Amino acid sequence: MDHQINRREFLKLTAGSAAGAMAAMALPAVAAPSRQVTFNEAPMLAEQVAAGSLPPVNERVPLNPRVITPYDGTGQYGGSLRRGFKGISDRWGNIKLVEEMAIEWESPDADTINLAPNYISGWTQNEDATEYAFTLREGLKWSDGAPYTTADVQFWYDEMFLGELASPQQQLTPGGTLMELEVLDELSWTVRFAQPVPLLTIIIAKNTMGMTGGPTMAAPAHYLREFMPQYTSDQSRIDAAIEANGLDSWIELFGGAGNLRGPIAFFFLNPELPMVGAWRSANHPIEDPYVMERNPFYHQVDTEGNQLPYIDSIDNALFADNTVFDLWIAQGLIDFQMRHVGAAGYTFYKENEEAGNYRVLRWRNASTNAYHPNINHSDPQLRALFDDARFREAMSISINREEINDLVHDGLAEPRQASPVSGSPNYDPEFEARWTQYDPERASALLDEIGLATDGEGFRLRPDNGERIRFAIMHRAQTGSPGADEAGLVENYWRAIGLEVSQDVVERSLYEERVRSGEVDVGVWGVDRSSIVIADPGRMLGTVDDGPWAPLYGHWFLGEASKRKKEEPPADHPIREIWRLWDLARVEPDEGRRNALFQQLLDVHKAHPYQIGTVGEGTTVVIVSSDMYNVPDGFINDDTLRSPGYAQLAQFSFGRQT
Repeated sequence: MDHQINRREFLKLTAGSAAGAMAAMALPAVAAPSRQVTFNEAPMLAEQVAAGSLPPVNERVPLNPRVITPYDGTGQYGGSLRRGFKGISDRWGNIKLVEEMAIEWESPDADTINLAPNYISGWTQNEDATEYAFTLREGLKWSDGAPYTTADVQFWYDEMFLGELASPQQQLTPGGTLMELEVLDELSWTVRFAQPVPLLTIIIAKNTMGMTGGPTMAAPAHYLREFMPQYTSDQSRIDAAIEANGLDSWIELFGGAGNLRGPIAFFFLNPELPMVGAWRSANHPIEDPYVMERNPFYHQVDTEGNQLPYIDSIDNALFADNTVFDLWIAQGLIDFQMRHVGAAGYTFYKENEEAGNYRVLRWRNASTNAYHPNINHSDPQLRALFDDARFREAMSISINREEINDLVHDGLAEPRQASPVSGSPNYDPEFEARWTQYDPERASALLDEIGLATDGEGFRLRPDNGERIRFAIMHRAQTGSPGADEAGLVENYWRAIGLEVSQDVVERSLYEERVRSGEVDVGVWGVDRSSIVIADPGRMLGTVDDGPWAPLYGHWFLGEASKRKKEEPPADHPIREIWRLWDLARVEPDEGRRNALFQQLLDVHKAHPYQIGTVGEGTTVVIVSSDMYNVPDGFINDDTLRSPGYAQLAQFSFGRQT
């Protein structure tokens, strides 16, 4: 049974309210049907069963599988979903297609959001949110057919939460005290906290709280133990894997403490890793295409008892140039895609719908394009300027957002500050409008107030050495793309008020490397996660690296959870007030007090935004083959909701049953 919240009501609440409403309610296990129930399967799997290479479907599906209601009706089996991707650095596009959490968001329609048990049959929590109990679906299996039990939960807890691979998430260590685990039997376990964790259910739905891509609080012990010397006497297999991957230790096979994205522990890099998603890797992402094939032991069925997914495989074609990708769309070579599909190309996509045999759907983007001056800059003068609210205000009000929207985004976005989007329980029209009025004259006056003199060409000079103030906008956007066009306009706006600005265009992996080490002047990244902000407030805490307004401070706040370069902020810095309020809000069991504390946190940003937004709440263009069914329209696109995964991709299909 799912707890349904109409979106119109849901968005009047905080996510904490939703979690609080559930605190007193147990999510009962779904009634287990008799094993006489007959499930149906894909023809390709039926052939394997007939050949004796795969158990019958009734032995592969849990006794009480999760039942998914298709949007348009029962789908047909078969087909390969074609999409494009940019290689290993583009991993999150694939992760979101297949990740599995114990508790997930789902939307049966555009006006309703649920928190639903996924591969668990249910959960309960006590009144003060210090204890949660979970129960697996009976008969649940990994993608290789091995039983998934609480032994896998215990293994994750021992090795990835407490052991050498550990980097305990702050959400599971309130007050610095580690979460405790008690395994009750093969299907049930309980976790306990020293302080309340009232947001745990939505944290799980957003962050997995386990391996990358899932599952929650578990790992395939039977497989991973073979690469851990404390569990196996066969060192040769470990040594072979280390040598094959050019590494130095078994820990690096897992990615290292706090990073389970190594060549053994990350499904994206290891096709042999057992997983629980609807599709699993069939080859390596450096191959073209990178293929993900159906999981024959998947735990979901439709309302007619058909084991999901309907689609046999996902084929990811490698591309580097977005112009090439757009041509693929126009030629009908893409079946489903929202990632890399730019809203600025909306007219082009619409013009080619019929010829390309696809439909253009529109989701609403819960994000704002933003520029992030690095207040942890290694240059003391730039650090001081970026951390001066007057300088940031000048940067912000010198941007002509209306022009950006019209010229770059075809008027499909909203000029706004980086803040919670409309419809969010934290939406604040004053915050949205903060420092967004185009006023280059006031911007120049603010720079005068700071004491920044100009040279003969009108460029502002550094107070410390008299040289021009120079910095670069670092981004990943290719020439001719909307991102590059917008960055070019912002560069010109800032040069117009006397700042000698350039652009530093880098590949995504290099961008990530540089922002993690704080080696960035002004980074460019969308402030997403802006619908249910309290579910994942990392953008506001400064702990999400790709929006690098305070990367080194953020690492310091994460403590041992981050092995990256870190720096303690001054005692009187506003970021400490942000963190203080979050530390209070995240353990506050009383809904009203929790909401008030979180609003105060947002008000710190509202007073002097650190992330300079330009336009947001734009259209997310979704390309869908005309041959596909069960793909919804009008949904929210937000990382918090794990878009597009919460639209239940396992029930996407090529054709419907008649």
